[in-house]
Amino acid sequence: MRRRTILLLSIFATMIAGLATPRTAIAQSQYSLQVGAWGDRASIGNVGVSAEIRTNISPPTGDAVASSFWVGDNLQNGGFVQFGYDLTTPHYYCLFGESTGGQGSCLGTYGNIGNNDARWFWQYWPNTAINDFYYAMGPSSSAGMAGSWHTYQIRPNATNGWNFVMDGKTVWTFNKFQVSRSRDPAYMVAEEVSSIQSASGDLGPVAFRDLSYFDNYKTWQPVTSLSAISGCGGGIADCGITIPYGVTVSGPNEIIAGSGERLIHSGSLLWPQTFALTISVPRQVQTIIDGSIYFGGPTTLPLVQGRHSISVPKIVEMDSTDRLRFAGWSDGSTDVNRTIQLISDKELQAVYVQQYKLTIDSPLPSTGSGWYDNGTDANFETNTAPKITNTLGLAIFGGWHSQDGTLITSLGSGSIQMNRPNTIETYWLPLNYLIPILVFALLGFALLFKIARGRR
Repeated sequence: MRRRTILLLSIFATMIAGLATPRTAIAQSQYSLQVGAWGDRASIGNVGVSAEIRTNISPPTGDAVASSFWVGDNLQNGGFVQFGYDLTTPHYYCLFGESTGGQGSCLGTYGNIGNNDARWFWQYWPNTAINDFYYAMGPSSSAGMAGSWHTYQIRPNATNGWNFVMDGKTVWTFNKFQVSRSRDPAYMVAEEVSSIQSASGDLGPVAFRDLSYFDNYKTWQPVTSLSAISGCGGGIADCGITIPYGVTVSGPNEIIAGSGERLIHSGSLLWPQTFALTISVPRQVQTIIDGSIYFGGPTTLPLVQGRHSISVPKIVEMDSTDRLRFAGWSDGSTDVNRTIQLISDKELQAVYVQQYKLTIDSPLPSTGSGWYDNGTDANFETNTAPKITNTLGLAIFGGWHSQDGTLITSLGSGSIQMNRPNTIETYWLPLNYLIPILVFALLGFALLFKIARGRR
């Protein structure tokens, strides 16, 4: 990823105007030293970037021309856009202008920039030619007092140009070129520009936080990782200067960049820190987290911030009559396959319900067999009208019985509490089995009737 010289005044030297005798150019090389952080690859293709930057009134020293602290994007059209704040050597400068082919034109007013005068600034390069660009600077001390946090945003506007927004207020609109999506991830940088091939050793340090990007013209998305930037800007892959500046992670999506910070190789992962994800499931349940299988019980994993997939089974068979049914997650989700956004330590419990099977043994159609949650009532029913069966012939309904022969009900329908597996059966009496009983019953009634009459 090529980073050009981003500092306003490194190229603005072609536009410096003295109070008494105007100067049009400084014939000297400029060296750009940069430290900071890239966001994650998901931020590629964004149409706007944002970061909070803490103002640090630390003017350039020695042979340094200026120092600046900004958020920016390399664009798919070959251009570049940035917005942040700047500290420069005191002088009289053009506050809005352009440079084409090395020739500068001031399009606005001039201003006297003094010592400790931290001002917001933006720059836009329309192409890969580093000497063609547009720029503007804010009024005196527009970056606020030392120690104050300010949000710097670059975002598209209604006319498909760029708005530069500081703390929610648009401070400049630039519509000469249309918005282009980013070619690289969003990034934030602390930069020193030197007039000689060396570093002052006194860049910042400055704190950055909450790097985010404007996703598909809809919402701001925070980056989920930060990788180090440490090297030379300005299109010079190796400027021959040892970078004495470093980057320290001070919190989630928050860094300090500049003097006295931890030296780090460019591209090294700075953040995210890992967070603990704890998944609790019954011991019989296997969980799949980011494609890896974990056995039942509580599982705690250190995972980086961002999106992670979790899957649990909908049904866990214990045996043919006993199983577990997934009822939902402790956070209210009911998806067995889900994706979470991990931004802190998180605990999730997969809730399962014990189920038991009701088996109905009946030679004739009946309803009610199946799986039931533990403790619920199972309703069963059959048609009790006399029926002709293959085994019994003409039969009449005799009731419902449990497996041990206990009569549950003599009615055609009933219920049973499912706190264990159950098997119930319908009892049917063959009609030819009842005929002798009916004959003897009729004879008995007749005999009793005759005896009763004889006593009269």
